[in-house]
Amino acid sequence: MIWDMFVYVIGIIITIPVIATTTVYAGSKMLHNNKWKAFHAAVNWTTLLYIIAVIAMLKTIFESTFLSFILLMLLSLFTVIVVFHWKMYTEIVFNKIFKIFWRVCFLIFFLLYVLLIVIGTIIYIV
Repeated sequence: MIWDMFVYVIGIIITIPVIATTTVYAGSKMLHNNKWKAFHAAVNWTTLLYIIAVIAMLKTIFESTFLSFILLMLLSLFTVIVVFHWKMYTEIVFNKIFKIFWRVCFLIFFLLYVLLIVIGTIIYIV
């Protein structure tokens, strides 16, 4: 009974990561009393949920696995960020690089999530 409830909650959080983002933002805003810290905390803690949600939506909508393509895209993105950081600062600081990478991933996968919701809705209607 409790295990089933836990599985349902995790399923909802993964399929609708906007709820988790809003919850983390609200909790962090109350904790830190700072909008930007709360926003960054929400981005940092929910990026992985958006990645998983996009993978699941691609599988559902197009009935094909895009995991290898997504992993290749993520590795390529990380490489590009490392090269740009190296060219600009000549010193590679992986904490900064990973922070930039993670925030760019949030932006990309959030936009993909919204796009896939629209595409899935249109396909369902048609």
